[in-house]
Amino acid sequence: GSMKERLIGDDQLLVTADTTMGDPLWDWIAADAARRAPDGWRIANSGAGPTAAAPVNPAYCYGAPAPTGVALWVLYRR
Repeated sequence: GSMKERLIGDDQLLVTADTTMGDPLWDWIAADAARRAPDGWRIANSGAGPTAAAPVNPAYCYGAPAPTGVALWVLYRR
């Protein structure tokens, strides 16, 4: 996949690969990091995990929870 670089402050670069969510998500992270950079915040880690809906029929536990989205976190350090 292709890599993309985004400057997020004077001395920090965010390098990303293709994802199913595409550029808008990475652009948001880059903009958020750039906004926090003047105050000394730097990205230390990030991750994501699926969010899920309740089972189709909770009374009988019918059907597995279906992924409905992604929860993303970005850990900053100063």
